[in-house]
Amino acid sequence: MIDRAQAEAAAAEWIEAWNAHDPQRVVAHFRDDVVVYSPLAARLRPGSGGVLHGKDAVLSYYEDGLASSGDLRFSLVDVCTGVDGFTIVYRNHHDILVTEALTFDDTGLASEVRVSHGG
Repeated sequence: MIDRAQAEAAAAEWIEAWNAHDPQRVVAHFRDDVVVYSPLAARLRPGSGGVLHGKDAVLSYYEDGLASSGDLRFSLVDVCTGVDGFTIVYRNHHDILVTEALTFDDTGLASEVRVSHGG
């Protein structure tokens, strides 16, 4: 089980990294073979189907996203804990509710990230 206090601290660090526009800090806790599922990736990476494989591909995607959204800022709403991961619930700079569900391996690195957008 994921410890709530640790999940909250990690989520706060994740939000800070995004708000600092520092994608290196965001992916620092990802495995090299991480898989990210994101509806926005489908738009920014045509042909991906919204699925990015590997830390380098994810970092490139994040860098491009930050370059095109200079006003990007996230505000934390909640953190939901699970058996092998946690979900960060936040509002983005367009006031859209977003969730990022991260699954972690035994070493504490994220092996999978699933992004969902609200209305």
